[in-house]
Amino acid sequence: MKCGRCGVEVDLPFRCNYCEQYYCTEHRLPENHDCSETWRVKALRSTRTRMASGQISAEVRRLLLPPRSWNIRFSETEIKHLTVGTGLVTAAGISIFVRNPFAVGVFGIVLSSVLFSLGFILHELAHKYVAQGYGLWAEFRLSTTGLLLTALSVLSPIKFIAPGAVMIAGFADKMRIGRTAFAGPLVNIIITAGLLIVLPTFKGTWAHSALLAGAAINAFLAFFNLIPIGVFDGQKVYSWNKRHWAVLFLVSAALTIYTNLFP
Repeated sequence: MKCGRCGVEVDLPFRCNYCEQYYCTEHRLPENHDCSETWRVKALRSTRTRMASGQISAEVRRLLLPPRSWNIRFSETEIKHLTVGTGLVTAAGISIFVRNPFAVGVFGIVLSSVLFSLGFILHELAHKYVAQGYGLWAEFRLSTTGLLLTALSVLSPIKFIAPGAVMIAGFADKMRIGRTAFAGPLVNIIITAGLLIVLPTFKGTWAHSALLAGAAINAFLAFFNLIPIGVFDGQKVYSWNKRHWAVLFLVSAALTIYTNLFP
């Protein structure tokens, strides 16, 4: 996408919350791209200062935030990044389950790896869906470091599987940030619960071990991402609502323990 000011091609553009155009890093601020909505910039900045000091009600605060729009959108660049990222995660999953006693046979390894990559992609898309629903710019982007480490993980016994993440830009309050972060681990927990529900149906078959492996890895993805430190989802959820974080974290921990000790 091209910057609306200088025309340079930008992979990760910044969306101006006022004129709703996209810009490069240099021109992302309203004053740097001669924003056509300068009057709104000044008014809203003054309003946010008053919001921070508690002079404006929660109702008015909600009206100032971007409107909801639950239509998920993808750019061509994002589709390319998602394709490469999902392919690498699937390859890394195969390298895990080849050595994993959960998986039985070729079909078991393939199914486990598909469930693993599905957990990764749906986790990221959940972040994207909620963020875009709140009027934010949200697209998946590969990370150079993460891409290299994930590629090395395919061959190495030490695994680091995080080729990229959904990048989010725009103005949002703590609640919207927290809910966006909450969505990813919640999807992994739902996948785990669904697999455990159907698991007894496949007792004694090759699919049983594969489904159990998929449940275990999705439970762990939820648990790991809910650690409340650094850039993890857990930190954002914890900052927003400690009770919601505690419930989700305890459920993910219980599912992780259960799926690994399953008879």
